[in-house]
Amino acid sequence: MAGPTAVSTDFVSGLLERLRAPLSAAEVNSVVDAALATCRRLYGNARSRDALPLAQAALVQCTLAGDRSLIIRAATACGLLSSDMADLVGAIEYHVQALRLAMAAENRVEMSRTWGNIGHTIGITGNYNLSVRCYRRSLSLVEPHEGPIYSRLSACTNLADNYYQLGRVDEGLAFAERALREMTPEFREQDEYSGILLHRNLVRLYLAAGRQDEAAFHVSEALRLAEGTTSVRAKIASDVTRASYELATGRSDVALTRLDQVLGRARELPPVLRDTLVCVIRAEEAAGNAARALMRLEELSDHVYGLAIERAREHVELSSLRDESGHGIDMQAAQDKARLVAKLAPLVQPETWRTLQRLSVGAVMRIDETGWHGRRVGALTKALALASGTPALQALEIGLASELHDIGMLSIPEGILSKRDSLNAAERSLVQRHSEAGAEMLRDDAHPMVFLAREIAKYHHAHWDGAGYPERVGGRFIPAPARMCAIADAYDAMVCGIGHAQPRSMIDALGELERQAGRQFDPELVSCFDALIRSESEDRGVDLETGSGFEDFQELVLSLKEDRGFV
Repeated sequence: MAGPTAVSTDFVSGLLERLRAPLSAAEVNSVVDAALATCRRLYGNARSRDALPLAQAALVQCTLAGDRSLIIRAATACGLLSSDMADLVGAIEYHVQALRLAMAAENRVEMSRTWGNIGHTIGITGNYNLSVRCYRRSLSLVEPHEGPIYSRLSACTNLADNYYQLGRVDEGLAFAERALREMTPEFREQDEYSGILLHRNLVRLYLAAGRQDEAAFHVSEALRLAEGTTSVRAKIASDVTRASYELATGRSDVALTRLDQVLGRARELPPVLRDTLVCVIRAEEAAGNAARALMRLEELSDHVYGLAIERAREHVELSSLRDESGHGIDMQAAQDKARLVAKLAPLVQPETWRTLQRLSVGAVMRIDETGWHGRRVGALTKALALASGTPALQALEIGLASELHDIGMLSIPEGILSKRDSLNAAERSLVQRHSEAGAEMLRDDAHPMVFLAREIAKYHHAHWDGAGYPERVGGRFIPAPARMCAIADAYDAMVCGIGHAQPRSMIDALGELERQAGRQFDPELVSCFDALIRSESEDRGVDLETGSGFEDFQELVLSLKEDRGFV
């Protein structure tokens, strides 16, 4: 999928409406072609959420028409878009549907393409051994064919990446150099993103082999290709490529700054996020930042979908796949974690922490005259982290970092915060800017505690459904500590009447959290928080239904502030 150009929402809606209406036999081909071409453009512009309904509607029309080749195309599009949205189980289902039809038609090229797509989906989970088997199956199906075949190019490109991830550099280089030979001008014009990925793979592998001069050439090629595209994913891939080279050539500060910027954009693209996180972990470890690397590794574990692998093996077509290592991603993750833990320095309070806490109190006093909003949110977040299974020390760190979540409020003019009338669009934009402003204020300190506080400040207003800010960051791609803080922040604001809101009882506030579960908040964490508040209240004889509940709430929060400080 490639060729991204701007596609209006109205155009997508009109095309979707047409796909959902009855089509004559003569119309099916042209309308489905238009829909799938639009899906390719939306995919390139990181709009898979908009594209998937189009592909699904196209699949329905193709199925009604009984056209096998059209069904394969539409099912393939559904699978690629589903995997892009992290629905890996759904993606496997669509690809298996396409595989069955290709097998029935004995179409080896389509079978090869589909095995490659299955390998791509499994690769997103980090199970590279299993992904390699899929790509090798894809390659074997078209080896007898002469002339350029896109699935052969794709298989070689992806095998190069998978072998790099597995540390098998020589094998990776062999496939990357073969992919370079398979890349025709037509393929490059058809899919610039694949060309960038090919050069990215060569850069990584040449660097791993100590061949920096050859790597430098492919960095230039990746950047050149990226200049000619508007594709978000292509830009991310080229920036990661450049950062990999900068890191290897001693410019770690530049590389880490670039990767931090890339990571913010990558949160909108689940598969790209995983690859970016892998690169960030390696970069932080190479720069001696073991604690930060470990935090990113913990986040990465949220993006490993073992369920998708198990569901994949339920299909008879995939039953022959086995993980060659016998261990899989869980063992690799455990080894990576143990290596980073061994490098951790003893935790000490950042020199700037007391200053940051005072600034944070000053920021929230503009919306909460007590100045304790941050402290209460920190206590609630720590308790939620513990209740959700986070280790005690890590939960303590998350709670402390959450105290600074609103430090960016210092950037908002006093007149806007004190305004009692509804805010206009420009004023709302300034208020929303406080999350980015807070992240900027916390950017220069490399201490892992400040680093964690920055993540929370930046993403505590991101919504589970992607409708918050920063825009389009949602679901499990919001850092877990920020998801926890978001719930604690909203609950405290409702019960205490932060700003100009009317205080609510604790039970009413829990009800509102429940109503927003799955939209604004992580539904699992909302359930955990609800159980936590009810249990703690019962233990201490706190009445959840009492008036505004502020005094009882204060008592409850004080009970959750135990074990404060660094240990």
